[in-house]
Amino acid sequence: MYLEWNKFRKRAIKLIWICVLIFLLSSLVPSTRAGTESKFDSSKVDAYIEQAMDRLGIPGASVGIVRGKTVLYTKGYGTAGPGQGPVTPQTPFVLGSTSKSVTAMAVMQLVDKKEIELNAPVQRYLPWFRLADETASAKITVRHLLEQTSGLSTYEGQVTLVSDDIPLQDFIRKMKDVPLAAPVGFKYQYCNLNYAILGGVVEAVSRQTFGDYVKEHIFKPLKMSHSTAYASEARAYGLASGYQSVFGMVVPTFRKDRVAGVPDGSLISSAEDMTHYLIAQMNGGRYKERSVLPPDRVREMHQPYAYTGDQAYYGMGWGITDKRVEHSGSTENTSSYLTMEGEYGIVLLLNSADSIVSYDEVPLGVLKLLKGQEPNVEDLPSMKRTHLRIVLFLILVVITTILPLKWMFGRKRNIDQEETVDKARNRWRTYAVKAGIAIVYLVIPVAVLIGFPKLMTPWSVAFAFQPGISHFMVIYSFILLSIGVLNIVLWVRKKS
Repeated sequence: MYLEWNKFRKRAIKLIWICVLIFLLSSLVPSTRAGTESKFDSSKVDAYIEQAMDRLGIPGASVGIVRGKTVLYTKGYGTAGPGQGPVTPQTPFVLGSTSKSVTAMAVMQLVDKKEIELNAPVQRYLPWFRLADETASAKITVRHLLEQTSGLSTYEGQVTLVSDDIPLQDFIRKMKDVPLAAPVGFKYQYCNLNYAILGGVVEAVSRQTFGDYVKEHIFKPLKMSHSTAYASEARAYGLASGYQSVFGMVVPTFRKDRVAGVPDGSLISSAEDMTHYLIAQMNGGRYKERSVLPPDRVREMHQPYAYTGDQAYYGMGWGITDKRVEHSGSTENTSSYLTMEGEYGIVLLLNSADSIVSYDEVPLGVLKLLKGQEPNVEDLPSMKRTHLRIVLFLILVVITTILPLKWMFGRKRNIDQEETVDKARNRWRTYAVKAGIAIVYLVIPVAVLIGFPKLMTPWSVAFAFQPGISHFMVIYSFILLSIGVLNIVLWVRKKS
């Protein structure tokens, strides 16, 4: 009996030592999780965002970070506007196009209740809905709108950016003259009008205004207490003012209350509220004890439907890549970003916008910090340097078009005098001067004044979204055109 016990004791001791050795060896090998995820350091996030704001000329910002079902961090930076005090996580911002995922969620709620069918034509819910092509209008479905494949162009969505301060139903009725740029369902074209129409569908089916529906069925259940569709309500919550860069100077600018633009780009929310929204998006429609959408419907929103290029797709109100589900948004003077990757979600709200200097890398920099990487602020574009280059370029344009005037007029007189001596030898010089005058002082300004709004965006939209530069383009084009016309008048008088 003693020998058996002694053998058992020795075996037990050996087993214990083996376990101790395995434990010690395993502690020397870093786990894969520890290698890819570091402890959250809020001070690094603060430092990065503050440095990015300084480099990009952003007056105020608010960030929210979630991990899984938990709000990891919220913080406000800078000022909410002239005389408004500092930004906090509760400060509301106009979201811009990140509103689209909220509109998509509202539609999917009604789909889940079997009140909307994704493949049903829009005219089932809005019988009066018409575009310029009446036959094609009847083919556009709810799904086409969600996936941005209706055939409506990006340009048509830009045209109305400064004329959507009217009731939503009236705005949709005014689309009767809007042309399609592609066959229905043929290809992806990002267009704000798609989501404005979806807002009208939500109103028709729910028999509520879009703003009231979203507040009752999304904002309230998710405890988003500083979120609204109504600017007047948001001002009571301390709505952030907007800023823009005008030749490198950051100035507060006015923003219209875009009633009809709410579903596609004018919802209002705070970073704190949007963390609740991100948690619901990342956890099958659930935030704490409330569910706003079944998990299968949320997954449906995040599927890659329409190819957008560069290995990216559009889902339903979301951009989809192999790593992330995300969307950005901007108005003329505010910007927003929603990003979900793995267990992390980030919301970044900014009270400024710049159509020349991109802010897109800032939320990705925060994401790098969450992964234990070190983003370099110097990789971000410099607002001051970029706009300084533009100003110098515009000065060069002025010099090269104004200073030669004296020479051209003088040279033209000399050529006229020389023509009496040797007409054949100087005729080509006369033609060269006249051709140069025609190109610089007639062709180019006319092309800018007429071609730009036709090919790029209407001047009214350009004035709102890029003040300063767009104003210079118009004013200086008229100056050049006036000089060209003056030359023509003088030439006609001389000939007569």
